[in-house]
Formats: sequence, C-alpha cells, structure tokens
Amino acid sequence: MNHVAKKEQGFTLIELLLAMTFVSILLLIIAMTVIQLSSIYNKGLTMKSVDQAGRAIATDIRQTLSGSSPFSLNGMFWNQRNAGVSEDAPDGGRFCTGAYSYIWNYGRSIDSPINVYDTSTDTIRFVKVRDNGAQYCADQKKKIIKENASELLAGGDTDLAIQSFQVKELASDPTTGQALYRIIMEIGTNNQDALDHNRDKTLDTMDVTCKPPSDDSSVQNFCAVNVFDFTAQAGNRGAD
Repeated sequence: MNHVAKKEQGFTLIELLLAMTFVSILLLIIAMTVIQLSSIYNKGLTMKSVDQAGRAIATDIRQTLSGSSPFSLNGMFWNQRNAGVSEDAPDGGRFCTGAYSYIWNYGRSIDSPINVYDTSTDTIRFVKVRDNGAQYCADQKKKIIKENASELLAGGDTDLAIQSFQVKELASDPTTGQALYRIIMEIGTNNQDALDHNRDKTLDTMDVTCKPPSDDSSVQNFCAVNVFDFTAQAGNRGAD
C-alpha cells in the first residue's frame, strides 16, 4: 500500500519573529499615541483652568472699579515683602479701591505668606474683602477678617497662584469724575521648580514663564502661565 506524505504548513522562525516585531511596533505606536493624547489633554485642562481664573478675576475687578469713585494709586496699591529688602521680589500685594480691597500672596511665597487671616490658617491666594476706607492699605500688616473675604483663586488640582500684579493709572477726568486704570497680572500654576522668574526692578514685579522642554525641571503638561492685561474704568456708576 502506498502512503502519501502530507506536507505540514507552519511558520518559520523568521516569519514568527517578523510577526512579533510588527505587533510590538504596533503596540508601541499605540502606547505613544495614547501618551501624547493624554499630554495634550492635561495641558489643555491646565491652560483652561488658568484662563477661566484670570477672566473671572478681571471681570470682578472691572465691576468693582466701575462702582468706585476715582482714586490715586498712591497708598492704594502695594507690593509687599517679608524680608523688607528692596532688592527682594515682592511676596504679596494689596490693591484698595475704597469700597473693596484685593489682597494676595505671590506664588513664590505661598508657603510663607505675608498676608494671612486673623482667625484661620487657610492660605490666601487672591481674596476680595469689604474694606470701606481702604483700611487694609493704610495698615499693610492688618490681618484679613476671614468672614469678610471671598477667595477668587482657589488652588485646586492645578495649584493656581498670582505670579505678578501691577496697576497703572492711565487717565483721569475730574470733570466727569472718571478714571481709567490698567491692570496687568500673571496667573499660573505654582510648581516653582517648573517656573523661570525674571526680575524686573523697574516695574517691581516678576515675569514668570514655564521652563522650556529642554530643562530637566520642566513639567510642560502641568505648567501654564498667562498674562491678563486689561483696563477698568472707575466712576461709571458712582461710589458704593
């Protein structure tokens, strides 16, 4: 009886290695794509948080000034220092409008704040407090009454903080009882290791930016700093 040998088909070792290599490359591409999409998503959330916080604060300041009488910035806007040395960058600030005052600690000093509450250990980031007569600017060491204050910049998961803040008087008209102010503020995440601080002695402020990707301390996906430059007019509706 004749037997016909059956030829069995199968993968050779080379074919198997090629297939495994292809699958490995495909999985690697998928993993890198997921990581990239996750990075973009996290960066987007961080930037959105900064933008929303800045817009909300700008709107609040505009509304407050709109209901305030015009005032000179002399004695109504302060950059404060813990050390008391003029060369040091400011640690906090106060901006008084006559009816309300804005008080903050800069990001670099959040852990050792210059502005604190009277009966609470909660951290002040950027608060608005009822302050008829601008008492908080008359006495820069005056502790903030927590019951009268509203926090406008919650730290949250993104740990937001004021990085710099400046107010300039652009114009005033005694006839109409109105004045125009320019506010420039930098708001951003507060991982200090991921930030570059460029001291501007002429403006008594800091220009804060995220470190470039080439820096080992860079945390690009979770770092964002935005400048909010806007004008606000006082005297639109008269004083409170």
